[in-house]
Amino acid sequence: MIEPMGPSAKLAVIATIVAAGLLVLTGLTLAMPVFLAFVGVLALAYLACVLELVLRRRHVVLIIGGLATSVALACSLAFLGTWGLASDDTRSVFRTPLPTTNTDNYFYGAGLALVFALLVLFVGAIWRAPRRRAQKGPQRRSRQAATRATTARTAATRPATNRPATNRPAPSQPRRAQPRR
Repeated sequence: MIEPMGPSAKLAVIATIVAAGLLVLTGLTLAMPVFLAFVGVLALAYLACVLELVLRRRHVVLIIGGLATSVALACSLAFLGTWGLASDDTRSVFRTPLPTTNTDNYFYGAGLALVFALLVLFVGAIWRAPRRRAQKGPQRRSRQAATRATTARTAATRPATNRPATNRPAPSQPRRAQPRR
């Protein structure tokens, strides 16, 4: 059976379309409020995708999206660390200095990982489940046949009542209207 898109998936689709429009508008105007609106709508789409994946129990897609998000955050922190904007000096977790020859690699890595995470989550949220094929052979029974078999078994196991038919009240006859004189 095909799963219909849930309300979270519909919200994710709408938010993604709005985010694409805001990205174009940001590129045209280079205005900070438009960019912040883009980031906010993108975060809304991200959360809607995650909620839809949780509701559909698609844990593998959630894990892949979470790993890609972690890589994006790590590359972002490394990029900020090379510029001296991170909370720690220009050292990594292992206390070795980060290579600062080409800081753009961290920036591109963060961007690609975030785009990959959003793409995986979005496709996982709107992808419909494949139809389950019915089993062939004697194992396949329709729901009605199974219900009939269950009803017949329970009727056969019930004790029969030995009431005579005379104990039952006769059905009442509706009154006929009397003709007026």
